[in-house]
Amino acid sequence: MGCSNSTHLSSTIPANLLAPCPDLQKLEDGTGRTLLIWSVDTVAKYNECKSKHEAIVKAFE
Repeated sequence: MGCSNSTHLSSTIPANLLAPCPDLQKLEDGTGRTLLIWSVDTVAKYNECKSKHEAIVKAFE
């Protein structure tokens, strides 16, 4: 039977992928230093959230 060896995907999603994306910091002032720190933090959080989203989408393709 050719169908007996079909692959079954687990419906269990790892807990780290189910965690909500982190809240972004509020920009307290417009100084260059503060803006740079805020930007780096925001980009890092976005990239982490994006990679989790892509992993979930890929798991269900």
